[in-house]
Amino acid sequence: MEVIRILLSWLFLIHFMYIEVRCTSKPMRGNETRTSSKLEGSHDEEKHRRLFQMAMRIKELPVGNPDIHNLNVAYNDITSVHDYELYNKSYTGLRKLYVHQNSIKHVGHHAFRGIKHLKHIDLSYNQIKKINSYTFVSNNKLSRLIMSNNLIRFEKYETFLLSHSIEYLVLAYNDIDQIFDLTFLGVPNLKSLILNNNELHSIAPNSFKSLNKLQYLSIVNTGVYRLSESMFSLIPRTLNLEGTPLAIRFEPPLKKVSGEAVVRLIGLSKILI
Repeated sequence: MEVIRILLSWLFLIHFMYIEVRCTSKPMRGNETRTSSKLEGSHDEEKHRRLFQMAMRIKELPVGNPDIHNLNVAYNDITSVHDYELYNKSYTGLRKLYVHQNSIKHVGHHAFRGIKHLKHIDLSYNQIKKINSYTFVSNNKLSRLIMSNNLIRFEKYETFLLSHSIEYLVLAYNDIDQIFDLTFLGVPNLKSLILNNNELHSIAPNSFKSLNKLQYLSIVNTGVYRLSESMFSLIPRTLNLEGTPLAIRFEPPLKKVSGEAVVRLIGLSKILI
């Protein structure tokens, strides 16, 4: 009899718990189902717009499609980006391109033609010695170009690049030893220029004259020993000169200076011998 009472008690308890779970479980309404499906669809769509093929030992850009916005083929064995290659491989909707850490020596004059939405290119850690001045002339939305850790050197009678859209340019760790009057003539809307860790020792009197929107200039660990007002049409807001001969003339050595301090420094450096 006692056993029967225990069994009945357990059955009653299980039945009660089942009813409670059913009562407290909230069914998913139609709009919640639609929201969940929409989020999943949005995630899938974003994933579809990215193509990542990093560290796969590929030797050329893979074939894409117009829906891809972000292409990352870093850490591969690519040696060239040929004329019209991105266009011919259907990357007409591309926004960001990452081809750093490859073995690129050649970038075709028309390599980026037809890629009208391109905003960001990372060509760092390659073996590029020279790039045609007109390479990015048709990429009117390109604002960020990273070409650090290459073998670039400027020519006296050539403009490095022609682009009215590039605002951020990184050329650190190259073979740049001189900047000439014509070097940056073709990038008038440049706002940030990074030249760190080059053997830079000579800057022509009008080197930055065309950069009337320049806000940030970094020459860290270069051989720069003087700057003059004639080099600029607009004195940059921030100047990073840590590790330069100019910086170590002061005690303590200068690092990053901003605002009026930049103006005073440039005015003072012309009298330093």
